[in-house]
Amino acid sequence: MNMHSKFLLFLSGCFLFLWSASYLAADIAVRFPTSNTALLNDRPQDFYMYVDRNFEGQKSQPWQAGAYGFTRTLVRTQAGPVATKFHEGIDIKPLKRDAAGVPLDDVHPVAGGIVVHASANPAHSNYGRYVVIEHWLKDGPLYSLYAHLASVNCREGDQVGTGNVIGRLGYSGAGLNKTRAHLHLELCLKLQDNFQPWYDSLKMGTPNRHGNYNGLNLAGFDAAPVLIHCKDGEEFSLSRHISSLPVQYVVRVPSTGKIPSLVKNYPFLLKPGPSQPKSWEISFTGPGVPTSVTPSAEPCSEPAVIRAVPHPFSQLYRTCNRVSGSSKEPRLTASGKRYIRLIFMGTEP
Repeated sequence: MNMHSKFLLFLSGCFLFLWSASYLAADIAVRFPTSNTALLNDRPQDFYMYVDRNFEGQKSQPWQAGAYGFTRTLVRTQAGPVATKFHEGIDIKPLKRDAAGVPLDDVHPVAGGIVVHASANPAHSNYGRYVVIEHWLKDGPLYSLYAHLASVNCREGDQVGTGNVIGRLGYSGAGLNKTRAHLHLELCLKLQDNFQPWYDSLKMGTPNRHGNYNGLNLAGFDAAPVLIHCKDGEEFSLSRHISSLPVQYVVRVPSTGKIPSLVKNYPFLLKPGPSQPKSWEISFTGPGVPTSVTPSAEPCSEPAVIRAVPHPFSQLYRTCNRVSGSSKEPRLTASGKRYIRLIFMGTEP
């Protein structure tokens, strides 16, 4: 079968997937995972857990560092102080503690789904004890991740709803204490269905105990606007939300005749283009969430950044160190090349 036939077959499969998915899945209303809903009352300082900060001798506890995005590790630039460390989730404060200050807040799924990973050993990840739930929407699978749990009350394969308790808010994981106990929540896309070969190629020296639900394979977007959007029962559209995210850079990748599992799982990402593409153009948000994949007739020999949004400081500070240089001459870093390889590694023809 030639490349043209394969591509047409893939497109037909995408349409079939979307048609069948409309019967098997539906858009969902995403709920708050704990009793803390202060975000709805315009009190973000009561919703997000602060971070202890010491910048140029000034100590502070900014709640903003508990929000999603580039909110941590300030550096001084010509444009002023810039937060350079990316925080992939949102950190939700506890509302209830016992006399010793131990949090008592139960954690619920944000929507109905299936538990695909439950890591009960806090030493196995910087997340500490964490749970991942898969939710099937019309546009493909959405993953919710709940980290730093004090306990895990579910197992892989459990079918759960918003009335179930999947764990208790805590402070397991790296760098936390009882005072800063919180729930770290992420809403994510899964990048790769065959994650292990890529992980093995890193030669990190530590085993991957989390399969495809390792945090490196889950691209998180901001959960806060989704929670606010769904506050009155409004349904969440994954395709509409991802398409609305701001693009920071675009990477052109050689076509090898293989279809990324990312596109198979999320057909809405695929944009119109030639039926025999010589490359793929993938648009990313600054944190690395893919927003579109476009077939292209432009040839290339290796992955390269073809566009980047200008900033008054290095692209490194807005791309999780995956793109360097200015917007006029952006370049993939070693980390950026590994990230692109993750998306394309292990795909099926």
